Amino acid sequence: MTSLFCTSTFNYNQNLIIMNSSNRFRSAFLFITLFLIGLTACKKNQDSSVVEISDVRTGGTEKLIKMDFLPTNETVTALTLKNQGSSNLHVRLVKDNGPVAAAKAMPLLTNSFSFANLEFDIPAGSSVDVPITIKRAVLNTDTIWGIGLKIDSVAGGTIAQDAKTIVVKFDFRNKWDGLYRVTGTFTDVASPTLTFTEQVVKLATVSPTSVVMIPKDLGIPGYLILSGTSLSYYGSFGPTFNFNPTTNKIVSVTNSYGQPAGNTRSAEIDPSGTNNFDPATKAIVVKFFMKQPNTITTAPHIRVYFNNTLIHQGARY
Repeated sequence: MTSLFCTSTFNYNQNLIIMNSSNRFRSAFLFITLFLIGLTACKKNQDSSVVEISDVRTGGTEKLIKMDFLPTNETVTALTLKNQGSSNLHVRLVKDNGPVAAAKAMPLLTNSFSFANLEFDIPAGSSVDVPITIKRAVLNTDTIWGIGLKIDSVAGGTIAQDAKTIVVKFDFRNKWDGLYRVTGTFTDVASPTLTFTEQVVKLATVSPTSVVMIPKDLGIPGYLILSGTSLSYYGSFGPTFNFNPTTNKIVSVTNSYGQPAGNTRSAEIDPSGTNNFDPATKAIVVKFFMKQPNTITTAPHIRVYFNNTLIHQGARY
């Protein structure tokens, strides 16, 4: 019936009209009513296409993109726009960082990203990917960055109100980053009464291939120990583990406070250890030394021998 009212002429059987004034009025009224219904149907047909952010349908209003932090630019798909209908659409996106903080992310720095375009023509029943280029070298690795995007306008259809906004988050933590429980032993040849204590630590990304150990009960890079029954730590000593990204082998251990720090403490890998990260279990097995020439004056100046397994507990945040 809709197609009849979308044509330029409207035909009806004149024999059905009773030629008296009353019936002529009723027929005219009926004609106008049906004509208006036809126009409305045409209008609805023209606006039948609906555009949405399809990522919202599959994953909600937040999308996390895991990225290796390397000093190069990378282009990834921020989101996908979908035309749910039979009409071609022209869609305009805009940035909207209002919801970024609530998504527990920091807004991307203005010089750290770019879009080739934020306006797209989407054919009927089709989808379009929206690329974003991230300039990773200018971003802090230990932060979840984000950008808010929303469908601002559409020509030729309507916007799905429940799928028009999203926060896209970017996680630059390297693959060894996480929360771990430290087990194992150590031996301090200068203070043999100091003993090992299990501890939960954060391995925090400091470069594309390095993480620093931060005990949760300390809050700064370090290594917790027991002095009698009291919790203590080695001052100005915080192991940083440096990995080969291909083999997951630990290639070196350094002191985050300096090599050496002001108190002459430095870190060094013990080559007799397994010294690797297991991608299947995410466990790290490592042996390393703390050197301290002002206390152990004879080369190689090793004061502490560490032999540890770090058991993965989950993400830091």
